[in-house]
Amino acid sequence: MGESNWTEEYGRLLSHIRIREEDCDEAVLAHHLPFLSTLDAVDGSSVALFDLRTRSYRFLTSSFKFLGGYPPEDARARGPDFFFRLMHPPDLPFVLETVTRTLRFLLAVPSEERRDYRLSFEFRIRASGGGLVRLVQQVVLLESDARGNPWLVLIANDRAPRGVSEDALERRLENRRTGTWHLFPPGERSGDAGPLSPRELEVLGLVASGLASREIADRLFISVATVNNHRQSILEKLGTRSSAEAVRYAAALGLI
Repeated sequence: MGESNWTEEYGRLLSHIRIREEDCDEAVLAHHLPFLSTLDAVDGSSVALFDLRTRSYRFLTSSFKFLGGYPPEDARARGPDFFFRLMHPPDLPFVLETVTRTLRFLLAVPSEERRDYRLSFEFRIRASGGGLVRLVQQVVLLESDARGNPWLVLIANDRAPRGVSEDALERRLENRRTGTWHLFPPGERSGDAGPLSPRELEVLGLVASGLASREIADRLFISVATVNNHRQSILEKLGTRSSAEAVRYAAALGLI
């Protein structure tokens, strides 16, 4: 799937998260702001808090240390698109795919478990001086609304220890409570071609969560027939005879 398709998929997924203003307690946000300011002061880090209801940053670093500048007012006004436009173009599809698949995954798990997960991924972005900087971004759900919808997302950026290079980008989604990895196999990097496609991994992950084909179709906005075709393809690629066996096999490989 190309950049434009992942952009559309990301936007479509966000549009299905319906959060009402009356279900969001602004006092909760105010409680976090002093902590975010302290975290942002840590050398080398830059912090943001994204509001999924308003699709805007409610807190944004004032310095952009790793970029050497840039006016935060522009970033607040334009939202994530401000940073998407600064990213190294070859890295943007990887970032959009990673974020979209993770959001789909989190919407499929019980709301009380979503804060257990931490997403981290690399990308390269243009600094104000014109060169590229390689960053690692960590993302966690900080707060849900009164109905359990994901609401406030904490984002922390740091310089990647490997520096700017052409090495493949790394990513992982980890359950901090159990230490297990999900969606992205350990050691997987951008450009890796595993036995299952990204969509098949999503379907298998939802099967592992106990969802039936109709429920998976509703989650992914595809038909039941398409889900069943993916399930059959998964069995053939993994050489397994049942969905339960496929789940066990994939879990053993660290695929889900």
